[in-house]
Amino acid sequence: MKLINNGIIKFDYQFPIYNFFFPNQTFNSFSGDENSISRILGNANSEVNSRALYFHIPFCESICTFCPFTKGLYKNHEVIDRYVKALINEVEYKSRFIDYKAIPIRAIFFGGGTPSLLSPENIIDIGETIKKYFDLSSLQEFSFELSINSVTREGIDALKEIGVTHTRFGLQTMDPTWRELFNLTASIDTIEKSSHLLVSNFDYVLCDIIYGMHGEDEEVIISDLDKAIELGLSNVDIYPINNVVTSSKLHKSVRDYTDNITSATRKFSMKLLIDLHMRSKGFMPHNGHGYVRSNITDQVVTDNYSFIYHEHVYGYGDHDFLGFGINAISSLRGHVITNTTGREKYIDSMNKNIYLCKISQHDELLDEMKPLILRLPYHGYADKSQIKMNLVPERLYDRLNELIDSGLIVDDTHSFRLTKLGWYWYSNIMFYLMPEAEQAILKKIVHEELKTPGKFLSKKEIIYSAGLNV
Repeated sequence: MKLINNGIIKFDYQFPIYNFFFPNQTFNSFSGDENSISRILGNANSEVNSRALYFHIPFCESICTFCPFTKGLYKNHEVIDRYVKALINEVEYKSRFIDYKAIPIRAIFFGGGTPSLLSPENIIDIGETIKKYFDLSSLQEFSFELSINSVTREGIDALKEIGVTHTRFGLQTMDPTWRELFNLTASIDTIEKSSHLLVSNFDYVLCDIIYGMHGEDEEVIISDLDKAIELGLSNVDIYPINNVVTSSKLHKSVRDYTDNITSATRKFSMKLLIDLHMRSKGFMPHNGHGYVRSNITDQVVTDNYSFIYHEHVYGYGDHDFLGFGINAISSLRGHVITNTTGREKYIDSMNKNIYLCKISQHDELLDEMKPLILRLPYHGYADKSQIKMNLVPERLYDRLNELIDSGLIVDDTHSFRLTKLGWYWYSNIMFYLMPEAEQAILKKIVHEELKTPGKFLSKKEIIYSAGLNV
């Protein structure tokens, strides 16, 4: 990837994955055993001042064709009950090695899959476990993902009882053609009724919108945004479609539907249009893709709201998070722990008090680099007082200075901040600032995904034509 200087086009290509973990989980990896888990979790509280929790619920009533996350269909609720028991067992198992209450929890996130498929009893059981084992005195955000099809009055009551503050659902689009291609099964009537129920019970209700699909025009994007806003939601997260990780089925369906490729340049122009439209509707960006109802200012991102969970995923070196459930990640200083991916394997092993995981080990210098590589581009700024600037490697400094010279970042003595132009390029800036070894791993992931039969990525989707002759 090269920086170029052609007006607003600042890179020669768009890296086709937009959000990713750092440090990567592949360095010096090994299978975890009780001794290694005891050692790593026993030291996990050292130099950590803020923590988040993630709980993965992998069940779905139907499979969305764009979704890259670990999920699966289920036959009956009995398997969900067994999974919840295993999830609670994992919390209890790890409590033998780590003093959970030493670090107050600032954010909790239930993702999936479809967490709203949990019964009210399941929700209460997990909530009581969280309250028992963790210090929630500093909790600022408790997020819970839902399928709009499975919103119920009883479920909402259970969420409120355990302290959920933010509910989230995947609207994605209201366009009937794309809803069919994405295998989105909720009716418009269900969307409107469930949204009303959520908005009347929670201060923060968020939905996701996807844009940039092949054959989609700007009128569809504006219509989707307007309809999401009309639902009365507090937040809208707006993502470009990630064609690298969408299903082969979707790739085939899109090719059958249209041969009109959305170019990298057009997708970039869509982001500019989205930002102008959302601001005109009373929404401010708070990170690279999220908008919140707020007083409109000329700030790049608002100071009035932050996605606290992602302050730990894309945060400072003294912020970490613990993950529970299949394929859940725990990002700790010096290590990343990734839980087993098999649903039945996870249930059976945890119910026997056996914890299956992969562990990767990395230099803690990477944890100190994380706020510059991830937090700065994603959240729009990084406070120098929370970064050990004396440890920043020369290459990273050089790359920062290149971005400053290109007008994408500002060094204002006490912090680094994105310019407005830098905000448009946040995901490329994340990739550009990464060490070369981490870049190589991400490139390999892209190549491996595109080997999947039926997947295809056009050069036009990645290469900025305006940068070819610069």
